Amino acid sequence: MTAPEGTDPASTDPASTDPASADPSGAPAPHPRAPRRFAEVRRANRSETAEDYVEAIADLAATRGEARVKDLADAFGVSHVTVSRTVDRLMRDGLCTTAPYRAIALTDAGLAMAALSRARHRSVLRFLLALEVTPAVARLDAEGVEHHVGEATLEAFELFADERGVPGVVDEGPPDPERFRRVRESHATETAEDYVEAIAELEAAHGEARVVGLARHFGVSHVTVSRTVGRLQAQGLVTTEPYRPIALTEAGLRLAVESRARHEVVLGCLLALGIPPAAAQLDAEGMEHHVSAETLRRMAALDRRGTRRGPR
Repeated sequence: MTAPEGTDPASTDPASTDPASADPSGAPAPHPRAPRRFAEVRRANRSETAEDYVEAIADLAATRGEARVKDLADAFGVSHVTVSRTVDRLMRDGLCTTAPYRAIALTDAGLAMAALSRARHRSVLRFLLALEVTPAVARLDAEGVEHHVGEATLEAFELFADERGVPGVVDEGPPDPERFRRVRESHATETAEDYVEAIAELEAAHGEARVVGLARHFGVSHVTVSRTVGRLQAQGLVTTEPYRPIALTEAGLRLAVESRARHEVVLGCLLALGIPPAAAQLDAEGMEHHVSAETLRRMAALDRRGTRRGPR
């Protein structure tokens, strides 16, 4: 991912990320984010499935000699129909080839994507191990975080691991279904968290939140926002009526506060690593949905120290 173009006050002013500036009611303080950030996160989410699949196909080919639909269904813990549809999309994108009753083979483009995805995963995992996150949790978190880190963040992760003397991570073999289940669950809550946080910010900044404001905030259509708000209402996170503002319920406000706090911890950690503010803001936007409570505690400890250097 690349940093947003132009000037973004929220990504250059440290005060704008100060949790102490929150509204006395408990709502997060206004924290405008460029729609491009959300577009980048959505683009990363769309490419995530392709990256996971090509990596899994490469792993299965290396360990079993071939990859078939059944193997991928077992690896990801999904149905054969889901795998077949995904493989069809990979074929249209020129990432793999297959035929009825035949194994799935990666094209040169698919092999290149798998290699890049695997290298990025190892860098993220190595960083989490350097933070002293337990290996099992680090592997789960790395599976989602790896799709939301740019080059500046990866370089900082590698430098931090080097300074802590953490050895390189070897290939882990075929994917663990638990890792992918966690990623899918994170995606299921990601939109809800982003929306309730945006609603809280718009209420704090403008006194109310409406569909038009959310559409502008996320850079999406009014129809997309209306459908999402309908789902949030069904989940008990917001209340609204036709032509009326959108209001958070107690559950929605609680989720907004938790989401904002998690974002600030991840962002603070990235800034403590010396990552440029614009890149840190962009990467934190996606990473925040894929970090466990344990990783968050380790990141918060690094942020409080305010530096990556010095004795352990």
